[in-house]
Amino acid sequence: MAGDLTGVTSIGLIGWVALAFFVLLTLFITNMSLKAGEKSPSRFVTGVMGGVGIRMLVCVLFVVVYWVVSKERDTNFIIYFFILYLFFTVFEIMYLVSKLRTDKKNGLESKTN
Repeated sequence: MAGDLTGVTSIGLIGWVALAFFVLLTLFITNMSLKAGEKSPSRFVTGVMGGVGIRMLVCVLFVVVYWVVSKERDTNFIIYFFILYLFFTVFEIMYLVSKLRTDKKNGLESKTN
């Protein structure tokens, strides 16, 4: 049927699982990066880079497990998953950079006062 978007708009249960997976993973990795940043600026950079690397490895593992376990093997899900990956990674980096700038600005203000 023309105009039928059920395959495009319905992400199914695995799509919701993937979204919950990214929310929890982002909370964990962002928290880990911020805790590293509290210790020293060099650890902040290491924490962010390590977090991005861990996120990538865990996400690839998630997709491989899905591909092996799933009987459907929906390539649309994999495209959706990596769009989520890019969205959450960009969101995390933007948040951490803004947090770093705020902390740096506050540090400069406290030194001048």
